[in-house]
Amino acid sequence: MDIIRTYLTTSRISQPASLRGKAVRHLELTSIRRLIPIFAAWKGLLLLIVLASPGPGYDTSTRILLDRQRGEHDSWFAFGLEYVLLRLTRWDGIYFASGSAHGQVYEQEWAFSPMLSRATSTVARVLFSPLPLPSIAKNALAGVLVSHLSHFLAVLVLYDLIHFVTPSTDLRKRQLAFTTACLHVVSPAGIFLSAPYGEATFAFLNLLGLLCYAHAIQNRFARFADAFQLDACWTLAAGICFGLATMIRTNGLLSGLIFAWDILTMLPRMQSILHTRDGEQITRFLATLTAGALVAIGFAAPQVFAYIGYCTNGNTRPWCSALPPSIYTFVQSHYWNVGFLRYWTLSNLPLFALALPVGWLMVASALPSILQTEDLNQAIAGPKQVDARSQPFPPPPQTSTREEKVFMHCLQRLALPQLVLVGLAATSFHVQIINRISSGYPVWYLMLAVQICVSGGWQEETGSEGRMGQRGSGVGEGDKSAGDGEEFVAGLFGLKKVKPEWVVRGMVTYAAVQAGLYASFLPPA
Repeated sequence: MDIIRTYLTTSRISQPASLRGKAVRHLELTSIRRLIPIFAAWKGLLLLIVLASPGPGYDTSTRILLDRQRGEHDSWFAFGLEYVLLRLTRWDGIYFASGSAHGQVYEQEWAFSPMLSRATSTVARVLFSPLPLPSIAKNALAGVLVSHLSHFLAVLVLYDLIHFVTPSTDLRKRQLAFTTACLHVVSPAGIFLSAPYGEATFAFLNLLGLLCYAHAIQNRFARFADAFQLDACWTLAAGICFGLATMIRTNGLLSGLIFAWDILTMLPRMQSILHTRDGEQITRFLATLTAGALVAIGFAAPQVFAYIGYCTNGNTRPWCSALPPSIYTFVQSHYWNVGFLRYWTLSNLPLFALALPVGWLMVASALPSILQTEDLNQAIAGPKQVDARSQPFPPPPQTSTREEKVFMHCLQRLALPQLVLVGLAATSFHVQIINRISSGYPVWYLMLAVQICVSGGWQEETGSEGRMGQRGSGVGEGDKSAGDGEEFVAGLFGLKKVKPEWVVRGMVTYAAVQAGLYASFLPPA
């Protein structure tokens, strides 16, 4: 009776069973809160490297901009803060800071997001107007603040995205999400995610759009009555995020391929859908179509504003008569010689070599994500624990769970923009920028994190201890399936002898060297 009374007490029933021992410690180690000190430490290290970099570099454009108002602001505080901003506002950061302070005055400044410039201009006016700094320095400071905040939010969103789509136990979800988020912290984009650039803001908005899309697909596979309405709402939210990301960086337009894929899969059934007046399918089709249109609007809106400013009231420029009249395409081609195969010169060969590692990681992770999704699902989810003694013979075929269907559906579509981006970077961009714009695409981070987790050992809730203290159990074919999954993941990037920790060390080293080169205004930062 005492035992029954113990198990039926209110306190016992109200407190659900919880993990203990090493499992609890693993939850603490993979908590999203641990990302905060890791993020702060990494940003602090990059800032120290930037501050320690020697001299003004061979280009003094930032110094000239700051010196224009030197007589008005000569306090020690202004000098100290300007010293920091001088080393963070380099290369294209000068255009972003200038556009934030004065707007898009010159034609070539339309290559850099007018939306981001207006956002940082608002931040500078609201938060930094009392500071004794030149206007350009206030706007540069606003850009630095927005980049840091955006990068931190991108890390949190990536953690949530991976935890949401991973088809496995909560411990595996946490381990994989935490590892992926840490990889984004030490991204090869490095100092560009701290400087007044658009990469961090783009990464945040693009990843947020992917998270919204994953929520849409979860509701798409749900069975309750209003699931299709939530699917439509989340799809539209994803379209809004992708549209805003496209206003920051035009490669956000590639995220529209996700909606194009969904539309193409629905087209063969459209006649039947319209004939039966299937409200759910029609709602889904219209929501997907609208979301894709929002992405296109994100690209077109800045072009329309530029056209009004440059191609009306008797004014004209060469691009005004083009079809379509895009100022972005014109200035990239006219001022920076961007175009198909224009970068394929012998002098640019070192830059192709510089972009090769990240480009290879992105291609080698995208292809299996599209073509071998079931194998990846098995490697991440782990073997299904089934007691062969309780199964009929022959055993029934195993079906994918809803969580696994969501994962496989999303993974293919998330990988497609990443794959196309590498192709465009290799043929039509300044190829080295792949090292920084890769920060907005999650699949290569995820695949590298899977390799790290598999090579280091998953943490499980039950069973005997394995490598690195993980606990697992298996019956029948479980151990064999686990071995097959590890073998598949080991060759994921086509380089079985290259350990994933070597890749991470290369990322950290590259980002640290890049910070010093960037602050000194030296290529190839």
